[in-house]
Amino acid sequence: MKKKYMIIFYMAILGLIFFLSWLLSQNQADISVQSIADIPQKVKIRFSSSWGGYDTKAAKIQQVLNNFEKKHPHTDIINESMSGEEFLFTLKTDFASGNDPDVFGLWPGSDFKLLVENEKIADLTDVIKEDLGWFERFGKDAWKYVTVDDKIYGLPFEIIYEGLFINTSIFTEYDIKIPTTFDELLNAVDILKENDMIPIAYNNSPEGSYIYQNMVMKLGGKEDTENPFDADGAIKQCYIDAMYYMKTLYDAGAFPEDAFIMDDKSRNDLFINKKAAMIVQGAWFIGDKGLSPYDSTVDIVGFPNMDGGKSHDSAIIYGCGNGIFHMSQKAWEDDQKREVGIALLRELTSIETVKKITEHSGIISNIYLPENMQHSQSKLYQKGVDLVNASKELIGPPDSFIERGIWDDIIVKQMPRVLEGEVTPEEVFDRVQKEHLSNQ
Repeated sequence: MKKKYMIIFYMAILGLIFFLSWLLSQNQADISVQSIADIPQKVKIRFSSSWGGYDTKAAKIQQVLNNFEKKHPHTDIINESMSGEEFLFTLKTDFASGNDPDVFGLWPGSDFKLLVENEKIADLTDVIKEDLGWFERFGKDAWKYVTVDDKIYGLPFEIIYEGLFINTSIFTEYDIKIPTTFDELLNAVDILKENDMIPIAYNNSPEGSYIYQNMVMKLGGKEDTENPFDADGAIKQCYIDAMYYMKTLYDAGAFPEDAFIMDDKSRNDLFINKKAAMIVQGAWFIGDKGLSPYDSTVDIVGFPNMDGGKSHDSAIIYGCGNGIFHMSQKAWEDDQKREVGIALLRELTSIETVKKITEHSGIISNIYLPENMQHSQSKLYQKGVDLVNASKELIGPPDSFIERGIWDDIIVKQMPRVLEGEVTPEEVFDRVQKEHLSNQ
């Protein structure tokens, strides 16, 4: 009899366990149960990217967002995009204050990694992989930029490169050879100065540091550029030497007289308006409000090689741009914002959007366009593609491998003092080392 009761008791326990397991499985089921069409009230989605202000993609991204609202009348997309330094500062401030955007663009690097570590970005792995047609639309190589511990945290739309943009009409007028070495670059600077031309459009800002970053890349090669610190926190020599090369250019008169106070748009305009012969820029520079994609008097070449440099002669800076789209974890946890956010991510990476954004621009898309939807591209777009295809060493931007706060607040801000001889590069990087170690 006692044995019979024990059997009944154990069967009851097992039944309870099965019931609880079933109940938990219902709670853990896919939380995306509500279709976007079924959402009864207007949902506001805050979108943020660097594709605003004077950025070449600002008008086009606004058109994409407007079209999304027309397709989904119950949505209200608030575009908070802004260009230049303001974007990143505002984004970081918003996250720090709990005012997280819902859907946003952000390039790879230290800020992206920190947001993932702090669980501020939603894991999109299941959403994207459940739709193979969507997943396979993206180039495979770019997934590494948005994947952490085998989880996908963003959708990589935009491929970027950097190079030396040349106003060939100026070079032709003064019979100057397009430089392939640093010595030839200095010679070009001397000739341009003799003819009262600004040799290189440069300003002291994070964007202005592209020229410095290209020097780092040429000197350090992929290994030292992408792994900037030794085990003890000391910076690799290429970062120091590149500052000395910057000072050499400064002493030669390569930069505008007001370089330390000039804003980014004014710097760009010097080149666009043919007042400066060269500028170090990237694919995003070409398009609306920027350099005309049909300017036949512009060439794009790799940055000149440096004596003792470790990189291949064809090496260029390459990676993903701000056109990596993410959803905040905060938006993900809101049922309605999650559904609208996913729909917006689909729109941002749709074939129609890719066609709109890339047309009449320099943007290289990581999303494949069907042959029947491909459009003819400008010569400048093709020059950028050719530069990438010819490179045997693609190296990430140096400011992606150093904490962005250190880059902006120490390296960029101290550059004028280095150029004017007030501090040495070694002194700057002593500060960098201390700050880097304190962040570990």
